[in-house]
Amino acid sequence: MAGYQPEIITIPEVKIDEEVISKAKEAIEVERQVIVHVTMRTSFTWWQLRIWPSTFLVPRGIGPESKLLNAENIPFYPQWLHVFGNTHRFTLIFEGLPEDCEVFDLIERIPQEGGFEYFGIRRNRSDVYHIELE
Repeated sequence: MAGYQPEIITIPEVKIDEEVISKAKEAIEVERQVIVHVTMRTSFTWWQLRIWPSTFLVPRGIGPESKLLNAENIPFYPQWLHVFGNTHRFTLIFEGLPEDCEVFDLIERIPQEGGFEYFGIRRNRSDVYHIELE
């Protein structure tokens, strides 16, 4: 191959729209969210229920707490939900947990008695959990 001159290929610079980058980052955050489906049971046939924004997933060991982002089928403080019957189901959506978290607790920090607490939730691959509270 005497006289062969390899062709030099230059890769063009690619400009990615800032909006596309922003949406991609948002999608990554949604993928990391933790979903907790809660079944609440009581002996009462009429009761009231609400969740405070100061509800967190607390990793055991090290790592930051995951903040509550949204709640479905339960209102945020100061509103109340009047429940008729002894069972109610709702869903809580939290920020993603640290990668190395294996066990965490759900804790509602409120300035009165009766905050939600559930301890020792084992991490799974889906980050979707089902718990029962009484």
